[in-house]
Amino acid sequence: MNRNSIQIILILCICVLLNYSQVMAQERYTLIVEVNNAKPKIGQIIISVFNSKKTFLKESHISKTKAVDPNGQAFFEIFNLPTGIYSVSAIYDEDNDGELKTGFMGIPKELVGFSNNVKGTFGPPSFSKAAFKLDSNKTIKINLVNAKD
Repeated sequence: MNRNSIQIILILCICVLLNYSQVMAQERYTLIVEVNNAKPKIGQIIISVFNSKKTFLKESHISKTKAVDPNGQAFFEIFNLPTGIYSVSAIYDEDNDGELKTGFMGIPKELVGFSNNVKGTFGPPSFSKAAFKLDSNKTIKINLVNAKD
């Protein structure tokens, strides 16, 4: 290898290391999601965390399931999330089958909820309406509702 090749390789290595350190230095936070209005000790809550409009309600960034507690609630802790814009959906899976029951025209038969407690009109709300900025540790509350209401 000649001297110019070695210099180029060293410059590339330095660039890669600088980029890696910027990624590693990105702030990370804890998101706590409190879901309310389920029947006490019946069924489970499924939450999905989305980090883009493109994947909203299609492909979750993170998905978690918990049994409903004696107060009709479920609490989720999601650690190590990078700063960003997120939205969360919650499904009350009352029959524990792991799926959202839907009826005519895809309207949910089980209770659902979204971050910011937004509701959709003629379908689910948009990502932007349910979105929130995560730039510190945060707790959000989602109240489950009947999608037809």
